[in-house]
Amino acid sequence: MTSCPRWAVTVSAGLALCAAALVPGTAAAAPAPPAPTSASAVGGDALRLPTGWAVRRTAVAERTGLRSPAAAHVRRAIDPADHTCGATQLSGYVGGLLGGLSGSALQFLLTSGALDFPTYDALFFGTSRDPRYAPPAQHRAPLTRAFRDAQRFWDVPSGDIELLAMHGTVLQDRVRLTRLLTVVYGLDRADAEPYASAVVDTLAQIPELRGGDHPIFTLNAFAFTAEGQSDPFVAALPDKLVFGDGILDFLEHAGLGDVGARAVLGHEFGHHVQFERDLFASPLVGAEATRRTELMADAFGTYFATHKRGLALNARRVVQAQQTFFEVGDCGFEDPGHHGTPLQRRRASEWGAALAARARAQGKVLPSMTVARQFDAALPGLVAPDAR
Repeated sequence: MTSCPRWAVTVSAGLALCAAALVPGTAAAAPAPPAPTSASAVGGDALRLPTGWAVRRTAVAERTGLRSPAAAHVRRAIDPADHTCGATQLSGYVGGLLGGLSGSALQFLLTSGALDFPTYDALFFGTSRDPRYAPPAQHRAPLTRAFRDAQRFWDVPSGDIELLAMHGTVLQDRVRLTRLLTVVYGLDRADAEPYASAVVDTLAQIPELRGGDHPIFTLNAFAFTAEGQSDPFVAALPDKLVFGDGILDFLEHAGLGDVGARAVLGHEFGHHVQFERDLFASPLVGAEATRRTELMADAFGTYFATHKRGLALNARRVVQAQQTFFEVGDCGFEDPGHHGTPLQRRRASEWGAALAARARAQGKVLPSMTVARQFDAALPGLVAPDAR
């Protein structure tokens, strides 16, 4: 199985807004590190992991193209490394989320699979008709309006995309976790039920993680398409655009809540434009290929947000949109999931805003392929070395 670059917007310290396009001809995600047979438990007894758990986790990640980007933060909390890229608000925010956790709690996050469970639950079982997957009340109306505006704005089929949310509260639900473990991970019910209960019980022993209703489990947003997928179960899934509570919480924390959420939606919808126009294909490989698609989605998102026939944000709010993309930049220059430095992401956003500004007088929306071609021509300048 092959799939496109998985995380369509990784950030400075490793969190992401993401896209998973299960289409031919692109590189697979790196496998998860091997997991031990038990995870350090908070209450003294080790959490016993299901047999072959590391293999199952890797298989699901490769099958879907999705994995929680929060794991990178947790690994750094266990084994800090010296990263020279400039800090963003997100890196400080995540540091605050993890700062009070014990080593055993961090190890639980890495080995249990719990960081991925809300993502896979929303992907495989979430629908826009189920209120359990509705965006939080304060964001529901603006996100829904922006989503409908994006559907009207872009010249691609988009009526089949579902807008929904993922919530960490699924980690309090033994029945839904058992369903996930059996249907997605392939565990027998005799193994899935006790493991689901063990995860719920372990989270209940870690007050800082609020029983799973904590931003670290949902600090992401992703666009998904199963186009070209040979796995019939995955191929049957509808196109989705999923917001996690955690990324919305971060945007509020950063003072970007209203504009930031809609900018992120514009970015993720930009990935759906890429899916429909086959814009993931390029001569670039590895980190440079992923960076191109991510920066293009930043440009698409800000073009839509700025354009008078899109969100028509005023100048002050456009700056906030650009700051949103800066805050989710990363410095994984050789990582296949690299999505652009904070400055590169802001530059791509500024490019999209300038393109929309040039069309302001006539109000014309450029065809998506025209925007893509102009972006590719500008890309070398957007990613040019900028170290002083």
